[in-house]
Amino acid sequence: MSKTIRITALSLALSTALHSFPVSSATGDAIVLITATRFQEPAPGIAANISIITRGEIEHSPARSVPDLLKAIAGLDVRPLYGSLGIDATVDIRGSGEAAGSNTLILVDGQRLNPVDSGSIKWETIPLSAIRQIEVMRGSGAVLYGDRAAAGVINIITDKSDKLRASVKGERGSFGYAAIDASLAGSKDNWQGNLFAHDASTDGYRVNSDAKQTSAGGRAAYRYTDGEAFMDFSGYREQYGLPGTLSRAQYESDPRQSTNPNYRLERDGYRVRPGATFKVGSDLKVDIDGSVSDDTLKSKNADWYYRSQTRVNASALSPRLKWTHGLPAAESSETIAGLDLYDGKATADDLDFATGNRQNRQTGQQSSRGIYFQNLSRWKNGVDTTVALRRQHFEQKMSDAGAKLQGQGSNDLTAWELGASYAFSQAWRAYLKTAKNFRLPNTDELFAYDPLTYKVYYNGALNPQTGQLVEGGLSWTSGSFNQQFSVFQQSNKNEIGYIADNGRNANLDPTRRRGAEWEGRWQLADAWTLRGSLTAIAATFDQGIYSGKNIPLVPRHKETLGGEWDGGDSRHVGIHSLALVSVGSRYFGGDFGNVYRKMDGYTTLDYQGLWNFKPISLILRATNLTDRKYSATGFSSAFNPGTYYPADPRSFSVALKAEFF
Repeated sequence: MSKTIRITALSLALSTALHSFPVSSATGDAIVLITATRFQEPAPGIAANISIITRGEIEHSPARSVPDLLKAIAGLDVRPLYGSLGIDATVDIRGSGEAAGSNTLILVDGQRLNPVDSGSIKWETIPLSAIRQIEVMRGSGAVLYGDRAAAGVINIITDKSDKLRASVKGERGSFGYAAIDASLAGSKDNWQGNLFAHDASTDGYRVNSDAKQTSAGGRAAYRYTDGEAFMDFSGYREQYGLPGTLSRAQYESDPRQSTNPNYRLERDGYRVRPGATFKVGSDLKVDIDGSVSDDTLKSKNADWYYRSQTRVNASALSPRLKWTHGLPAAESSETIAGLDLYDGKATADDLDFATGNRQNRQTGQQSSRGIYFQNLSRWKNGVDTTVALRRQHFEQKMSDAGAKLQGQGSNDLTAWELGASYAFSQAWRAYLKTAKNFRLPNTDELFAYDPLTYKVYYNGALNPQTGQLVEGGLSWTSGSFNQQFSVFQQSNKNEIGYIADNGRNANLDPTRRRGAEWEGRWQLADAWTLRGSLTAIAATFDQGIYSGKNIPLVPRHKETLGGEWDGGDSRHVGIHSLALVSVGSRYFGGDFGNVYRKMDGYTTLDYQGLWNFKPISLILRATNLTDRKYSATGFSSAFNPGTYYPADPRSFSVALKAEFF
């Protein structure tokens, strides 16, 4: 019996013991979902696999960043590159591997964080103190959100409550870690607002892995009888080093060393999100929001005499409506429809190392116009159905001034979803669905390079990626038990991947991902809570020269186990949490033929203790308690059979938090 099958069998056996899909928070309040419909409402009967991280779970977690929080979710693989601040971390849903950043859509309040190029997510713009909950929707999202959502969607929902509150927290820890977080919120008459600020720095475990990040933002809203008008805003700045990868010999001898001791980056930007909600009569609700963002990344590497600057601008507008209506033989029905308008541009300048004068400029642009609808109906026989469709038009342009090169292309793509769910009782619910999704090349993937002459080409032969998903699941909620289990198959054509030997991104042979996911939560007693998850994925090439080979950077299995003990006296005995994450071995990035040795699997254990003396709280954290030496990601090529990004060893921190209201 294969390891994947054993894990799947184990998840089925355990599925009678624990729980996952939360229908209520730790305080017993009903969970409100947004991602599944793009409207705020109680959990709909949608055929989807959704996990929620609540505010209480965030406060009791040892995590310092959003990627740290996501490690415990089934079906997600989190791959940090450097340090404890979450900089350049990649979150992979259901085994996308190297292309995870272009197949997993990251949202903040429904607006995309993914840049138009292949740049990393700016996790630092959302400190944990500003988050109300995080919604993870696996295998769905292409209809409602379009490009980059082929594998799923992660929506970070910020705190918009108008309760008067103010807090400040300071933290110090290993490797020179220091952080200050502050927040303020309140309301008067119909006005509501909040502010947050975050500042963190670390000397880093490795040479040249020091980092400093600062962010601030907030929200101003005016609430009226049938809705609100609002403005969200944030700004950020980062300075950090890139120590580079290590060969296996370097990794084994001294993981703290750097192959790029003088590679430095600076990053700053802002984001503004205006919007409004209102009702038209009793059965029609309208939401409209948009965003304007600007991000500038400056890099300077004295080891290579290299200097560059990349600026990414984007704007989006998303009007949508929800119509509650009737249908024959239906108990209830609602239709959601909307438009997505998006424009993004990335400008990359090569600069003279000494003077900073521009030597070359490359630009990539993408514009898209999408229309979608989704109908959710509950029929009199107890079946809930989902029918959804999106049509999107894309236009892309690229240019290279030095090569006197210009290229452009356009595509019209369709995504759809059909699903049904049925509640056998108050405790048991099952769902089935099938869906078509797509992924467009990002602006960086439009460029190709001759590996010998480094001549620039327009990669115009690159086709959009399309995929077909089939999925089914079962959830059970009964008293102190809550759980969900799902199985899926995702088949992709023209999957986009980078071929190092050719110096370009290309359409790969057909691929297939089959997997099973289980999550559970068990309230053992008033004081004890257990959480767990199991993930099994077989990600392989389905045809071609690599037929049957494993897709690089995808572990075949992942297990998590979390425990929380709250003795009811947080002042004296505290609230204690443990988080165990075990990730299986996987092939290095770039090793499509599976010819090199695998990267080792790893297991980490994190801890947090919280004592609330009101108004002061004491928080102790420990990460990687077992001091495991590991690397979450790495790459290989014909020139180097394996390079590593060493993770941080065991570290500790202590924090004091003061709450004034």
